[in-house]
Amino acid sequence: MQYIYGTTNIEQTENSIVVLGNFDGVHIGHQKLFELAREKANQDKLQTIVFSFYPHPSWIIGKAPKALLMSRKDKQEAINELQMDKLIEYPFTKEFAAIPPERFFLDILMNQLKAKIIIIGSNYYFGKGKEGNQEYLYQLGKRYHIAVHVVDTVKIDGKIVSSSTIRDLIVEGNIETANKMLGHPYSVIGEVVKGKMLGRTIGFPTINIETEEDRIYPPKGVYATQVEVYNKTYWGMTNIGYNPTVNGTRKMIETHLFDFNEQLYSHAVKIRFYSYIRQEQKFSSLQVLTEQIQKDKKQVLMFFESQGKTESQGK
Repeated sequence: MQYIYGTTNIEQTENSIVVLGNFDGVHIGHQKLFELAREKANQDKLQTIVFSFYPHPSWIIGKAPKALLMSRKDKQEAINELQMDKLIEYPFTKEFAAIPPERFFLDILMNQLKAKIIIIGSNYYFGKGKEGNQEYLYQLGKRYHIAVHVVDTVKIDGKIVSSSTIRDLIVEGNIETANKMLGHPYSVIGEVVKGKMLGRTIGFPTINIETEEDRIYPPKGVYATQVEVYNKTYWGMTNIGYNPTVNGTRKMIETHLFDFNEQLYSHAVKIRFYSYIRQEQKFSSLQVLTEQIQKDKKQVLMFFESQGKTESQGK
């Protein structure tokens, strides 16, 4: 997949199917849009383009900038896995936000991207003041002979699947329901950095990843996780928090991998979250902390066994 970002020079040389949205989380609703794009691409021999924005519009024009489910790297990888040809992250500015919807349609979608088919979700809005909606887009498509397809929202247990709903679930620590809506485990990709090396002294070495300010994370605590390292996966347990037992001051993501003890400094790893185990606590001593971690590991292993997942260790 070609990744285009940080430029307004996006003119294409071939006709395309354009999928519009922010796609934070690349959840099961988004996946339906990409599935339709692949289907239409096979039928009409068109390239597929995912058109998104960076920064997120709420950071530029919103009253409350949204913390996101995914980093740009996470989103790029997820969309690549869904077999799109190109991902464009167009620069979002106050000037761009003021463009009338018809100008956006003509200048960007029609003239630069050479769209022959446009795919949106039913809650997609575009142009100045969100004046453009699905009906407006239908009328423009009809006028300029461009097919417009609107994909209905998806529901799970009566709730509409949306990035906002999933953000709320993650913040609450409801990882399992969030994962159902995402259609894949909530994950974090990051580069391993040096920590305090405390885990090695108590028999539980960890790989450490720094948190990012513009992302949301589950509540401080311990989670059952899976880590992708060197294209292999390992089960583990992850603590998000400040390590209060040793007076930590930085919010970190610390993961102990089961049956793995290699140095990974400066390597990128992907951590997938499956279940919330317990909240972060301050213990009276390292001995008490060690005993609790041993209990946590047993609980994590029991969770994976109940899910029938332990067989993928190290594969």
